Amino acid sequence: MSWGRFETLYANAAKRVAAREGGTPVSVSRATYWRWIAGESTPEGLAQQVLEELFGIGFELLMGPAPDREVELPGVLDVTSRAAAMLVDSRWSTSMLYPTTPVAGVDGSWYLDGVDLLDPTSVAVQMYEAIDHSDADVVAIGPADYPHIRQFVRPSRRALLLASVPEGRNGGGEGSLYVLDAAHARRLLAPERPVELLRIPSAYRLDELTFAVVHGLVAADNALGADDRLLDAEEQGLEQHLAKERSVYAREAVPGLSQVGAAWLGSRFCSRHALRWLTKSGAPSTLWSRAQIGEEVLPLLLFRQQHEFIAEFQRLAAGGGEQPGMVLCVPEDVVSASPLYERIMFFLALAWLEMRGLATWLCSEPEYAKFDEFVLVPGEQAVVGTWMRAKDHIWSADVAVRKAQIREFDLAVLHARTHSVTQGGSSRARLRAAVEYLGLEQIWDTFPQRCAELGDYGTVDMLQVRSRLISLDEVDHALRYVGGLGSA
Repeated sequence: MSWGRFETLYANAAKRVAAREGGTPVSVSRATYWRWIAGESTPEGLAQQVLEELFGIGFELLMGPAPDREVELPGVLDVTSRAAAMLVDSRWSTSMLYPTTPVAGVDGSWYLDGVDLLDPTSVAVQMYEAIDHSDADVVAIGPADYPHIRQFVRPSRRALLLASVPEGRNGGGEGSLYVLDAAHARRLLAPERPVELLRIPSAYRLDELTFAVVHGLVAADNALGADDRLLDAEEQGLEQHLAKERSVYAREAVPGLSQVGAAWLGSRFCSRHALRWLTKSGAPSTLWSRAQIGEEVLPLLLFRQQHEFIAEFQRLAAGGGEQPGMVLCVPEDVVSASPLYERIMFFLALAWLEMRGLATWLCSEPEYAKFDEFVLVPGEQAVVGTWMRAKDHIWSADVAVRKAQIREFDLAVLHARTHSVTQGGSSRARLRAAVEYLGLEQIWDTFPQRCAELGDYGTVDMLQVRSRLISLDEVDHALRYVGGLGSA
């Protein structure tokens, strides 16, 4: 610290001490300051109190020896790698990536913002330069970086490694980044498993597809992990609400809950409420969802309880005469305003539903976006359960059985089925129509193959799930299913 800066800070601290203790503020000369720095003299009397006030720690600790720790510094990134990091933020507006310069004990961070459902979050990140091994379909970080990587991945927090390859395989000069979860790197670099190179599959290249998965999983997983105890307590009290046909639960009832946590709790209640109150005399045919963007379909792809609900719905729908499916209302202006990675995530959710045997119908009329979410037993019953974009509520649930009510739900589903922008007699036909409506034609030539690559490797080493409420298995299944669409 320069003398001028120290003199100002010391004088201010001395005034605070004098005001608290009574008396006149003590001063310090330039010569005394430099003797303190050189260790030729030790502060005494009120000077000790002033220094404690200035630095916020006890005098004995302040004057004691500095802790002796071995700290590894990361390698210095070249200009191409730094440019690749900057391009991440210019490509995705919800990203702010801060890879660090070599500073002892300081890690980089990756801040990820949400569009609607997802809460803002951040993850520790460190970038290393890697070599492209195209023949083995991997990129690899060399042994020179292992000491720092081992230090970086040692803490039990969530963290990501970004491997930077100077030039992309497509010939571009901007370089490419590849993602690896720190937990997997920790296993690979364990002392009992010596490796020559830290290999990262080429399928983990950071592009629109992997950013969609990373952005969604990290934000949802972090939020649910932080909410875990609160959600467990709230779930224990659901039974009293499930006993009622009509139930509304205010958002303010659980003020500490994240947006993702509220979505999990709302979807959990509404799925259980539907299964509790569905009539036993008729088979349900249709699910009506309010999801419109990629973030809003993440619960379908990630939440374990949603996977269980879809399976149970299919079991109940098997005895009906109509093909079961889900209606989603996605107006054109919502599509045009959605980033590409959001539309990719939305498409993956459609593919997952089709893979599970549920037809998907996209309704484009904005007025249908105002409908509550419901499960329909045609001509007989609609169990309403709205949790997506429920404003001031975590959920709002009801059971409609009056003929006038049922007719309104029946007509809405009939319209959506007959006027869907994704008409088709097969899953492949409906999904190809969805590609066109969602504006994915520009990437479709390579997109199925890209999904197949990522699905074959699986996302488990790229991202480690930490919350008990989430699974990435269905994302992998959807990726492989989309990969198969390009083979015929």
